Amino acid sequence: MLEMIKRKAGMNVLYWRLKNSLDEIKTKHPERLDLIKPMEISLTEVAECLEYLNFCDKVTRSTNSRNHDLQLENLKLKQENISLTKHVNNLINGL
Repeated sequence: MLEMIKRKAGMNVLYWRLKNSLDEIKTKHPERLDLIKPMEISLTEVAECLEYLNFCDKVTRSTNSRNHDLQLENLKLKQENISLTKHVNNLINGL
């Protein structure tokens, strides 16, 4: 989970550096379309990557939560099974 946060933070930094550089070039050298166009494409790609990382993070958190719930349910059912097995054995043995 920590690795995901680290990667998202890195991508956010990259996005804002790229955006600030692009804005500066547009302001100071609007005629430099040879720089502006590729940077706009890269900015879009980084933004899409960030969206995907957010989606993956959301799915991972949801899956982890579901996994925790299922593990808890499994433990409860195992305990119930042990208890019922004891009860059945006591009934069979006439206790």
